[in-house]
Amino acid sequence: MGNMARDKLLTPAQVAERLQIHERTVTRWLRDGYLRGFKLGKEWRIAPSDLELFMDRHANQPLDSASGS
Repeated sequence: MGNMARDKLLTPAQVAERLQIHERTVTRWLRDGYLRGFKLGKEWRIAPSDLELFMDRHANQPLDSASGS
């Protein structure tokens, strides 16, 4: 396991707070496979790298073209 195993895992509540959305929305995204995560027992967890990838994928511009020049 690479760096992902060492990342501090996020809860749906932490992701919801960071994105300023409702926790239920995050849980629905996880359940529907829209956001990558995994279950530990009944609790969902999200790797920070997966959240970053999700946000990059849903940005209105690719990162390389947003930097300009």
